[in-house]
Amino acid sequence: MIRLSASFLLMTFLAQFAWAQSDSTIDSLKAALKHTESDPTKINITTELSEELYKTNPQQALVYAHELELLALKINSDSLLNYAYINQATAFLHMGNYSQSLQLYLKAIQRAQKSGDSFALFSAYEKLGILYHYQNNDRKALQYFFSALSQFSKKKVTNKRLIERRGYLLKNIGIAYTGIKNYQKSAYYFDQALTLAREQNNYELMANVISNQGTLLSDQGRKDLALKQYFSALAIRKAHNNKWGLATSYLDIGQFYFNQKDYVNAEVYLKEAVTLGKQVEFWPSVNTSSSYLYRLYKQNGDYKNALQTFELNKEVTDTLYSRERIKKMQQLEMQYEFDRKQTELKTQQRKKELHYWLGTVTLILLLTGVFLLYLLQRNKIKKMKLMRRHLQLETMHLESDLEAKDKELVLNMKNLADQKEMINDVSNKLLAIKKDLNNTSQKTVQKIVHELQANLQPELLDEFEIRFQGIHEDFYKKLNEKFDDLTPNERKLCALLKLNMTSKEIATITHQSAKSIDVARTRLRKKLNLTGTDLNLTDFLIQLDNHKQNLL
Repeated sequence: MIRLSASFLLMTFLAQFAWAQSDSTIDSLKAALKHTESDPTKINITTELSEELYKTNPQQALVYAHELELLALKINSDSLLNYAYINQATAFLHMGNYSQSLQLYLKAIQRAQKSGDSFALFSAYEKLGILYHYQNNDRKALQYFFSALSQFSKKKVTNKRLIERRGYLLKNIGIAYTGIKNYQKSAYYFDQALTLAREQNNYELMANVISNQGTLLSDQGRKDLALKQYFSALAIRKAHNNKWGLATSYLDIGQFYFNQKDYVNAEVYLKEAVTLGKQVEFWPSVNTSSSYLYRLYKQNGDYKNALQTFELNKEVTDTLYSRERIKKMQQLEMQYEFDRKQTELKTQQRKKELHYWLGTVTLILLLTGVFLLYLLQRNKIKKMKLMRRHLQLETMHLESDLEAKDKELVLNMKNLADQKEMINDVSNKLLAIKKDLNNTSQKTVQKIVHELQANLQPELLDEFEIRFQGIHEDFYKKLNEKFDDLTPNERKLCALLKLNMTSKEIATITHQSAKSIDVARTRLRKKLNLTGTDLNLTDFLIQLDNHKQNLL
């Protein structure tokens, strides 16, 4: 019986919140939900309804939890979807469908672990612990309770409601340790829960913990201290007029006196539990209290009261059984509706996946097209680079050929200049000795001088100009375009300077003095607009038709 009492308190601790909610509050939430179009408001109200109703009406709680799932999918919120699964699992838990509840809790845990959703993990672990406690597996329950507790160490919790939930969790750990008869640890966690309840001024949690401490002390055989704790819990509930809690306290004290064979006091408190239980329609409390009273009256030989309490117990049992049958039928209906909606969700999910894959295939095709275009463009650029390289090589070859022809032309001109200089020198020497010779010899020398001068070939300068123009076709063209006032001799001078010939070499070829060439160069600089600049005349002419390009 002691075990039953502790378990009963654990099963009803969250119900204190739900039963504390008035029907008008629930109705107000439902009305507000009907008249709102805002998704955030819908989410808040739907979440609150699914959490407030799962004890008193788990079927309705499941409906709202399912609506919460649809809203989560609509806004694509992973965290909200986790809470929807947890609330659905909790509704199934209180409908007695443990397998469906376990499946949804584990689903929520798997998702929350991936996203690091510590609050969802706390809720799922906590409720899984309660599920295993319902199945009398307190060791397994403790594993999940401590997993839930570990989530509080990851973040600093300042929310009052979450702090209070931690207090209930500590109290549940104490109950589970009582179940495996580890009384020392049970007392430790009850003390922690009570300290937290006092810090938060949560009087129902205080009463709940103190009452469980009484059960722990009773298990240890410390009956006087156990009774003192029960009365402390009763006093707290009286002070705050918690009728649900008072019905529980009267039942605890009545059970305690009955087990101690103090039937007088047991009768008083069990009758109080029945009376208050009827007032608040706490029928499980009325059922248990009337059962104890029947046994008490029967044992005392008070058959009249025994019969009355038996009839009351049978009536309540029938009522609860009837309600249980209705509940089972509702569960079947809700399960059918839940399965139908789950099928719809899976169909929608498959459609989304199909759209996703179609989008993926389309994207791959687009990327493939872009890649092919990239390859075509790259090949095009590669061909252009090869063409540019080919042009560059051709240009380099032409420039090399041009340079060779320039060198050959310069060499010929220099040879011509050297030849003329040598002939002039020889002619001058022959003329110098001519006066010292007889007439016959003078005529011979004069003939030799004429022959030498005839070898100067003045037409070679004209031939040079023709050959130069063939090599540097654009030179004269650009020179005439930019400087159309140049004389033929000045254009020839420009050509000789372009070949980088000195004034002395030019003077020899053109039968002029070096000084005349320097004067001509000065005039040429002026005509070419180079006067007053640092530009070299020869460099300027060399670069005039330079076609070198920086090919890539």
